[in-house]
Amino acid sequence: MGRYRSFIFDLYGTLVDIRTDEHSPSLWRRAAEYFRAHGAAYSAKELREAYLALCGRAQRSSPDPLYELELSEVFADLYCQKNVVPDGRLVAETALLFRIASTRKLRLYPWTLPAIKLIRSHGAGVYLLSNAQSCFTVPELRALGLDDAFDGMVLSSDAGVRKPSADIMLRLLSENGLEPPSSIMIGNDRRSDVAAAHAVGMDAVYIETETSGGFDPAFIAEYELTDGRARELPKLILTLLEAPDASL
Repeated sequence: MGRYRSFIFDLYGTLVDIRTDEHSPSLWRRAAEYFRAHGAAYSAKELREAYLALCGRAQRSSPDPLYELELSEVFADLYCQKNVVPDGRLVAETALLFRIASTRKLRLYPWTLPAIKLIRSHGAGVYLLSNAQSCFTVPELRALGLDDAFDGMVLSSDAGVRKPSADIMLRLLSENGLEPPSSIMIGNDRRSDVAAAHAVGMDAVYIETETSGGFDPAFIAEYELTDGRARELPKLILTLLEAPDASL
């Protein structure tokens, strides 16, 4: 096996092509109808304002600028504000309704399954490290057929912190017994994915997709697929898998 034995992927914009719109009036109308059906009477406008206020309050509760709130708690608090005590199932179903109503596109990129299959065929590990809400992402992984694709994963809502913090990367490494020299991060955001990898001394692959941020000379990956070359990811991964380990 080559130098890299653990491949850590970002999710949205890297493996999954997604577009959401939380500004859509129809989202808030549908969400308000759902809340009302479960005893929490909100208008669409009132629900949106209460949701944003709770999110803002949660973010301000921590001095860490990379703190990640847990949206499940926000949905639960929205019910509590209307004197409804929700159980875990209702909170999960509310989050799912909210996500479905706000999603405009959700699909795998064409390179996703070939890349994962290739890594598996060489006996290497596949991991997920994503700035994402568990209440949204876990159902989406299931819907996309990726629920069994990873040997381990850490989502920012579970960690309470998001990339590029070294803390979230270190949590993934610690929980799965991974070492930075034999691991590599693959993502579509320089300031998030590449920065998080470099923060712990790990190499990175940057792939440019439609939702990638702008160029940042401070975060250049060891391997880059830009200018429409994202489809070459499986080819690059094969090269990384077969390259000899110079440390041996």
